[in-house]
Amino acid sequence: MRLGLALRAFWQAMFDPRVAERVALALDGTDPVAPNSVTFSPVIAEQKSAEPVKPKSLQSDAVTLLAALQRDARLVDLIHEDLDQYGDGQVGAAARPCLKQCRQTLDRLLVIEPLVDAAEGQSIPVDAAASSARVRWVGESAGATQGKVVHAGWQASQVQLPAWSGSEGDAMVIAPTQVQAS
Repeated sequence: MRLGLALRAFWQAMFDPRVAERVALALDGTDPVAPNSVTFSPVIAEQKSAEPVKPKSLQSDAVTLLAALQRDARLVDLIHEDLDQYGDGQVGAAARPCLKQCRQTLDRLLVIEPLVDAAEGQSIPVDAAASSARVRWVGESAGATQGKVVHAGWQASQVQLPAWSGSEGDAMVIAPTQVQAS
């Protein structure tokens, strides 16, 4: 019986603002007003409409960043190239300018900094409550409160990706097809 009641309340609250208001009052422990006498406070409506709504970009930040790396450094081309047909020297020679340009692009779009100010091999204290996104133990670490830095990690302290202004149909395009007149 309670499951049925919960489902009815859910669906009616989804589509009827008066029911949603009564459900909210009931959940807050206030006696809901009779169904025919529900009124809405204009102050609440004004507060909700006064909040600025940021339009959601049609292109994801990931596609925007990948498109910039492809445009500036042809990173996707390098990654999708069959590298087995080339020697290590050739791959290195092709990767060097690509990687340099990728760094310039990242430096232009992001401010990337080390996560900790410590050199590799240096011991640092590690808080027991440290987030696994910030600290990843390598090897045995049971109960450790200090460890040697294997990699300092990276964080973006600023992101300045360009806003997408194209059409919805083109939002997933990383690089356009290049065509030469024949």
